[in-house]
Amino acid sequence: MDEHTPVLIVGGGLCGLSAATFLAWHGVPATVVERRSGTLLHPRARAVNPRAMETLRGVGLAPAVLAGRSRVYDERSQRIKAATLAGPELRPTSMAAPRSADGSIGVSPCPWAPIDQDRLEVLLRAHAAELGADVRFGTALRSVEPAGPDWDGGVLAKIEDARGVRTVHAGHVVAADGYRSPLRRRLGIGHTGPGALGGSANFTFTADLAPALRGRHLGVGHFDRPRPGTVLLPHDGSDRWVLGIPFDPSAGESLADFTPERCADMVREAVGMPDLDVTIVPQLEDGTTVLAYEVEAKVADRFRHGPFSFVGDAAHVVPPTGAFGASTGIQDAHNLAWKLAAVLRGHAGPGLLDSYEDERRRVALFTMEQALLQSRERTGRSVPLDPALKPVDTDLVVFGVTYRSSAVVLEDDLPAEVMALPPAQLDGKPGTRAPHVWVRQSGAEVSVLDLFQRRPVLLAASSGEPWARAAREAADEVGTEVDTFVVGRDVTEPAGRFASAYGLGPEGAVLVRPDGFVAWRSPGAPPEPAGHRDVLTRTLRRVLSL
Repeated sequence: MDEHTPVLIVGGGLCGLSAATFLAWHGVPATVVERRSGTLLHPRARAVNPRAMETLRGVGLAPAVLAGRSRVYDERSQRIKAATLAGPELRPTSMAAPRSADGSIGVSPCPWAPIDQDRLEVLLRAHAAELGADVRFGTALRSVEPAGPDWDGGVLAKIEDARGVRTVHAGHVVAADGYRSPLRRRLGIGHTGPGALGGSANFTFTADLAPALRGRHLGVGHFDRPRPGTVLLPHDGSDRWVLGIPFDPSAGESLADFTPERCADMVREAVGMPDLDVTIVPQLEDGTTVLAYEVEAKVADRFRHGPFSFVGDAAHVVPPTGAFGASTGIQDAHNLAWKLAAVLRGHAGPGLLDSYEDERRRVALFTMEQALLQSRERTGRSVPLDPALKPVDTDLVVFGVTYRSSAVVLEDDLPAEVMALPPAQLDGKPGTRAPHVWVRQSGAEVSVLDLFQRRPVLLAASSGEPWARAAREAADEVGTEVDTFVVGRDVTEPAGRFASAYGLGPEGAVLVRPDGFVAWRSPGAPPEPAGHRDVLTRTLRRVLSL
């Protein structure tokens, strides 16, 4: 053994770098190995949803991401469904952010961030390194073997870089090695879902689309011309755009067929302006103008195996419709990171890691289904689902997913079949994302989501000090750490929305995990005053597998 690392991350793409960033922020040394010498130049995913942005906000990266946006979504942005951009709209849909149940504030402190994936990866790589992660590009994983019986001792990984081959012992492995995932295949883990659905050819162009837009603000367009399933995206918010055309190599089509002249004609047909002046723009430094990718839908049968945890495309691949893929992978890494950190610090039992698969695989299956349904509805692509099924609203997928695992103390009114709730119904129910409320802390206005950092948080209503005191005592008893805030004392909330937003009375409290999901709630005091500590001791043991 030449080296040791608590966590080895295999893959330096979006999700591997996200995992490195979140782990480093939690103070966990992690080593990233990536065979490529640098981040890819291809933009690939082009949007991060508000919930994923909340996770990046938590580690201080949101300002840089917003500054690096490729374009801007605002309250006026629309999804447009039509035969062509210039033609009559069949289904315009606002892309405005959802609001709370009473309509007083937005559901999130974060907007959509339309940033190209290559830009985001550069930011993540720099931030991960700044926080202390060991990020090694130009380093390939050559083999991985158990360091003890049944992987109990972690792994022995052989890695190779310009200096030669070294052996690294790692207690845990985060597999972010892409949709083909050699590590997943190495462990014999299969997948669920239809798999390949067809291809798409994509290219970038410049043109003045103002006459066809007619004052509209395009977020994304789905058109029937030149082929059903054509997608148009703004690239820079001005005169640069991206067009995606369904593409089927099995039918004899080739990327060589997409000459600059043909691409320009396809743009004119999609826009509905035969005389439009179009310039096709290279996407890569070598002058490549057209890139293809396979549209797939599959979810791994396991997200964990021994010391291995799978994130991003290694765990799930979904169609691009809805822009769910990248953000789902970021949230995989966010969910896993706090659990690994708590276990490695001794503040949680190893069983907490099992909740990663229980929670995120459920979300991945739901997200895959919704992406397939949206693909069918917006692009006309055939998908192997019941024709009677209809997609839910995108904001429900972004904000409303529910968790069911040992790390959540569920209430009786969250049936097992409820995969997600509308944003306006996020009221502090265990298993759901904690509601956003603006509060003041040390004179500054922050979101209550900003309080959820490296440890579980006990939020108590105005008369809930007994819960806060009991949380500190219970944490000491079980050997973990909890942050406590009494609203009205430790933080103030002038609008008076906190208690109602979290479904609490004046003596109530809620326990929120570091990933911003509610683990437990008590609307009021327990029947016996002395019961505060007993309740929270049982709760912490349950949630943290202690």
